Amino acid sequence: MKDIKYIIADNVRLYRKRENLTQMELAELAELSLDSIKRLEGGKRTMSLDNFLRVADALHIPMSYLLYEKWEEAPETERIKEIMQGKNLSQREYLLHILSEMAKEMDKLL
Repeated sequence: MKDIKYIIADNVRLYRKRENLTQMELAELAELSLDSIKRLEGGKRTMSLDNFLRVADALHIPMSYLLYEKWEEAPETERIKEIMQGKNLSQREYLLHILSEMAKEMDKLL
């Protein structure tokens, strides 16, 4: 398994780019120094829990998203939450209905 510092570094960079933020913009949003963000993304820095939360909040993600090397390793609830994010109520209800119906059909096969 990859060192957790490098997993976090890769994920911070990934989500920062997904939000179309520069390192400077992320630093400003998280109220941290640019050097802190550079060292974090370089895997050269660990952070306090408070600063870790600031970075996750600035990226609009739960802290747990920064901890997994592969998305498949994240808890199922986090993965479902990611799928639901940005959907309106009727879309979320439709997705839950589809999931429920698929689960019923799978139970019939077993």
